Amino acid sequence: MNFLVTGATGFIGTNIVEQLLRDGHRVIAFSNQPMSSSVLKHLGGLNGELVNVEGDVRDQANVRNALLRHKVSHVLHGAVVTSDSHREQHHGSMIIDINLAGTASVVTAAGEAGVEKFVYLGSAGVYSEELRPDGMILTEDVPHQVSTLYGISKSAAEGIVARIATLWKLPYAIGRIGTAFGPWEHQTGFRDTMSPIYQLTRMAHRGERAIIPFDKNKNWHYSRDAAAALIKLASEATSKTVYNLGPEECWPLSAWAELLTVKFPSFDFSVAKLGNVEVYGETDGGRLSWELFHEEFGPTSEHGLQAAFNDYLTWLRDHNIFGR
Repeated sequence: MNFLVTGATGFIGTNIVEQLLRDGHRVIAFSNQPMSSSVLKHLGGLNGELVNVEGDVRDQANVRNALLRHKVSHVLHGAVVTSDSHREQHHGSMIIDINLAGTASVVTAAGEAGVEKFVYLGSAGVYSEELRPDGMILTEDVPHQVSTLYGISKSAAEGIVARIATLWKLPYAIGRIGTAFGPWEHQTGFRDTMSPIYQLTRMAHRGERAIIPFDKNKNWHYSRDAAAALIKLASEATSKTVYNLGPEECWPLSAWAELLTVKFPSFDFSVAKLGNVEVYGETDGGRLSWELFHEEFGPTSEHGLQAAFNDYLTWLRDHNIFGR
């Protein structure tokens, strides 16, 4: 299979590219910025073939040309601006342009090029999880409730994909990702807030004290698991068009912090209202469901708390991310 991944230098996009290459596929990494030399060196050592294409997802002709030139059979569209309130206040038109016009451009180009399958990287943001009752399981049929430009654009983009793909008779699936963390999370210029787990882990490496303002308990989504589920939606036949990909296991941020104190004795943490860790609100909120995907393909996640911790810390060490 020949895959094109948009947002290929971003957080989840890099995880997808890495796993596809490890499985021996040919991957067209489409991004508006080049991959770093260290990432290129790592990906170049994997089994598949990597082709980097720099471009703007809003340029429909360029996307279509890339699809045709490289004989792409499957598309995973992950290019997005994950915005905070400051960016929404000052650059709202850019967010909407990339998240909506960019999506329309890519799915239309996929239809024009006759690809076999299109997968859109959706988000739990369509539910505004933080506004839902604590512990509420957010299944695919729960109505969208959006409160930010990010959520508004992710919700509208799902409708854009459904409409355009249907007109082209293009098989498609939408895979909604939960609150993600893990390998390849980094400042990209289009991701405004790092996950609480990234923040805690960075503080631990630096020997700093972390103050968690609210001990949020969620089914945190390990990036490798999110990528694996999305690849499965792209490469296999799907009976539905929308799948929530939330992990089954939930745990509080303090559980991760406790593991960090064992690994880094100079690190300490507490839970107090005036914190120095951004935790996305002051409630647990709803939890992205998993049952529909599980019934069709198996578990959405292979990494529980301990397995994710071990794998992530190994990855950080191997890639010298925080210098320790």
